[in-house]
Amino acid sequence: MGLAPVLLTAMGAAFHWMDRDQTLRDLDRLIEPNGAVVLASGGAPGDLEPAPWLQVITDVRTRYLGPERRAGSGTYSHPKERHQDVLARSPFSNVETARWDRTVTRTLDEVVGLQFSYSYSSPAQLGDHKDAFERDLRQALSEFNPDGVFDEVARTEAIIAIRP
Repeated sequence: MGLAPVLLTAMGAAFHWMDRDQTLRDLDRLIEPNGAVVLASGGAPGDLEPAPWLQVITDVRTRYLGPERRAGSGTYSHPKERHQDVLARSPFSNVETARWDRTVTRTLDEVVGLQFSYSYSSPAQLGDHKDAFERDLRQALSEFNPDGVFDEVARTEAIIAIRP
């Protein structure tokens, strides 16, 4: 790519879309000897107990889009191997993870709007069914929690990896 060496490479959740081993080998040639790779995300699926109302969303989304998680024109499943394990066998094998949990409170409008921001339930995925999906989702969430306030524990995770 013709880039000068860098001290730090930071990535968000997109790391799971990459050929992670090859990406780290490529970064080994780009990052300075005392540099690091940092992955920032919400943590791995299953690390936190999901809020019960998230199942309501999954049920409605599954009715419209099927049980497989969509991504672009195909489907997606999260890698089975954790990022920390991939990093541990890479040149950046000295791995440390920091986590911060907090409770996030959202309104019904915020919860519904958030669904349209995800690649797997975007307006493009829903197509002509977007309005019906929104109507059914609002109804199901309102029945589940009539006060329209939805709390969820959210995680911020930073995985910092350096060379040994």
